[in-house]
Amino acid sequence: MCDRVCANCVYAVRAVGRWHRVMQSRWPGLRTCINHPEAPGELHETVATGTCRNFRARPKPVVRGEPPEPPDDSIRYIPLTRGKFAIVDAADYEWLSKYKWLATGNEKRGFYAGRRVGQGMLLMHRAIMQPPPGMVVDHISGNGLDQRRANLRVCSQRHNSHNRRPSRWTSSRFKGVYFCRATGKWVATIGFEGRSIHLGSFDDEVEAARVYDRKARELFGEYAYLNFPADAETMQERGSDVAVRSDGRAGENAGPA
Repeated sequence: MCDRVCANCVYAVRAVGRWHRVMQSRWPGLRTCINHPEAPGELHETVATGTCRNFRARPKPVVRGEPPEPPDDSIRYIPLTRGKFAIVDAADYEWLSKYKWLATGNEKRGFYAGRRVGQGMLLMHRAIMQPPPGMVVDHISGNGLDQRRANLRVCSQRHNSHNRRPSRWTSSRFKGVYFCRATGKWVATIGFEGRSIHLGSFDDEVEAARVYDRKARELFGEYAYLNFPADAETMQERGSDVAVRSDGRAGENAGPA
């Protein structure tokens, strides 16, 4: 937070006239106030270390850091405000980098990249995917700063809510799990069509999270947020392996023999 002095106030400016420039070269602490309580509606000379009840802090200058070196030629980084960077495809970098993007959001809900257009905010993922009216853009990985097309998909608001990350302010680190003090157990629940479904109580937090994942895959399919996405990939690989080994040849989806 800045000091409440004229040097940090939006109303105290350095005059641009020749005579004032000469004066300020000799007295660098001199300022001209355009909203001083002793001279409302008039220019009033003041000093940089002074202050008054009309003090209003200057906004901090926007700082964008130097982007890191990309790990390969397929991606690029676009600097945002607040020390953040957006990850984009190399093919999209040229046109996206023509604009000044900022980081919007917070640690609780996650960060996104956007830029001001008129009185509103254009989010980078919407600029890239151009969703039709009524549709939204979902970040598959849950990282709102990963703007690569492989991580973006156009979907309904309902599908997007299925992939929502767990809250950081609950008793469990996993989505769909909370600790019940009355029983001393971890409870797994899932929301579906406006109602909460009880999935069971467990001694182990991880076991409860895996039960949630199985139900989420059943109800929401590809849009489900999973606490253990690697488990789903392993199950898919095993399923494909079983389809091939069951009769010694490829399954039905392999086409006509």
